[in-house]
Amino acid sequence: MLAPQPQHVVYPESDGKPMAETDLHRQLIIKAIDILQKAFPNAYVSGNICLYYEQGNPRKMISPDVLLCCSQEPDVKRTYLAWEENAQLDLVIEFSSFSTRREDHHKKKRIYEQILKVPYYVIFDPHGIYLNVWQLNHGEYAPLEPDEQGYYHLFHLNLHLAIEENNSLRFFNSEKTPLLTVGEWGIQLAEQESKRAEQESKRAEQESKRAEQESKRAEQESKRAEQERKEKELALAEQKRLQNLLKAAGIDPSSA
Repeated sequence: MLAPQPQHVVYPESDGKPMAETDLHRQLIIKAIDILQKAFPNAYVSGNICLYYEQGNPRKMISPDVLLCCSQEPDVKRTYLAWEENAQLDLVIEFSSFSTRREDHHKKKRIYEQILKVPYYVIFDPHGIYLNVWQLNHGEYAPLEPDEQGYYHLFHLNLHLAIEENNSLRFFNSEKTPLLTVGEWGIQLAEQESKRAEQESKRAEQESKRAEQESKRAEQESKRAEQERKEKELALAEQKRLQNLLKAAGIDPSSA
């Protein structure tokens, strides 16, 4: 009797659901991935990927809005098989909504806490405008509290999180300086270049004015020297005329 062959298990690359609840949610997901990829250039950052956490069971799947794994290099994956990756996720972010709030706070939280053991779990609702951050502590999630300025400190990642004035989730470094997307970085560079060009233009204008003033000063100095030369010539001519008059009168000029 032949031994039974292991069945080939298919792990779908899509759960058939849209990437995000709304345009705002999609924008936040893309922005967060962009920022984290720039902040952690040597890490694996992804979002809305089918993550399977039980080998042989494609029903045990979860799709984090954003995930960060510092122990893996940047990559382009079709699915995330937790048992094959053999790497600890460091951060998961869910951009919640009224329809996903219960799942984000219960089912997903339990999976990230008890099965995947993700050190930091973040839930942000851009419409409900609330931000919840948990840190894994002795196998259980403990809520992190913001500081007096409203920043949540993800100590092991050297990150701060806060809600901006426009009700958007913002990332900050250890000095609480905002982390920028590639687009924001490009805009900042363009602004800096524009300011530099403006400063160079002002410097050139000032230099031109200085050169013009120097030219006028040199011209005035030249006119003054020319005037002194003419006055000296006139004085010498007058002196010579007087000497000639004295000689004509029979008077020795040297005795006058």
